[in-house]
Amino acid sequence: MRKRMRGLALVLVAILAGAAEPVLSGAAVALADSDDVIVESQSNRPRPAPGVRPQRFFCVIQPPDSAETSMMYSCPASPGRVGGRCRCSGMVGSGTLYAR
Repeated sequence: MRKRMRGLALVLVAILAGAAEPVLSGAAVALADSDDVIVESQSNRPRPAPGVRPQRFFCVIQPPDSAETSMMYSCPASPGRVGGRCRCSGMVGSGTLYAR
């Protein structure tokens, strides 16, 4: 008896899902056609050539003398003028912006 009830429930869910699909897709088209909806898409942005990675910027900071290390501190940075000054959160001082 339980197997029959589970089977009927599964069939009922499948029928309802199939019946609701045209209604939902029609509503989505109607919503997209209205003038009040703004659709943002990045599809109109120029895509880089295959194999070309986007330019990445990073900030390099000279550690203070009290750090007792010769290694530089670095962090990801937002795009800007290469060679200009930049800051890293949680680090003391400002650094130089580089690009890879």
